[in-house]
Amino acid sequence: MKKYTQNLNCNYCGGDGYVQLLLGGSETCYACGGTGKKAKEKQC
Repeated sequence: MKKYTQNLNCNYCGGDGYVQLLLGGSETCYACGGTGKKAKEKQC
């Protein structure tokens, strides 16, 4: 029997909460807001 795990880390920053800039430094990840977790999908 196969077990499937759910990846709860942000796809953009990999769960770090920040992204490295090309010219140096870092910035808060805009996709997760710095939490490092995937944003929950909103239903209309």
